[in-house]
Amino acid sequence: MRYGVPRLAESAIRQSRMLGWKFSILAISVLLGANAWASQQRGEDVVSITFVKEFPNSKPDYIAIQIRRDGRAEYRTAPDDEKPFSFVVPEETAAEIFSMAAKMNQFQGANLESKRRVASLGKKTLIYQDEKGNSQASFNHTEVPEAMALTEMFEKISQTQQHYLQLEYLMRFDRLGIVKELLQVEMDLNQDRLGNPSQLIPILDKIRTNDSFMQVAQGRAAQLIEKIQSKDQ
Repeated sequence: MRYGVPRLAESAIRQSRMLGWKFSILAISVLLGANAWASQQRGEDVVSITFVKEFPNSKPDYIAIQIRRDGRAEYRTAPDDEKPFSFVVPEETAAEIFSMAAKMNQFQGANLESKRRVASLGKKTLIYQDEKGNSQASFNHTEVPEAMALTEMFEKISQTQQHYLQLEYLMRFDRLGIVKELLQVEMDLNQDRLGNPSQLIPILDKIRTNDSFMQVAQGRAAQLIEKIQSKDQ
């Protein structure tokens, strides 16, 4: 299913929000279309892949990660988030994501839902965006190898972004909570649940070098930096 670039993006997003989660995929499609149109006007590459997960009562209950071919990426925690968190993934990671999408024909007409009856694991949607519009496929649980691999990659990227944003918040409003969060980062790193963990190094370095934080927090931040750097070697 493909959508053209809409002209009334803001109005459509507001309406979809009023109608609830059922229409949040429409909202993100409208937002992607509006962003693609703006990028075209600036002469930028508009091709991207977006992963959306909606899981009510989880934390967060909505995530959307958009990745371009050069690695530029954006992270949203609401379908109408007009100020997403911008970051960069390694170009080889972006290339792998686009390669797997190509194997699924950019999600056009893809039936990714497993025939097995499983509990609700959250609605996942993969969206391919280009200058012509976008194509997408949604599923609760899939057994398609490429879709499984993409989901795992995006889940790991999301976990990294959550840690970054949580550390950023704790540094400003709850410094006593930093040590607990660093412990969780270490657990996720050890269990390979993070995507591009080197993105955390700048914020970890701020903790390591700031004497206003507890020494135990500074020490754990330093240890994490060393672990991340050793994994990258």
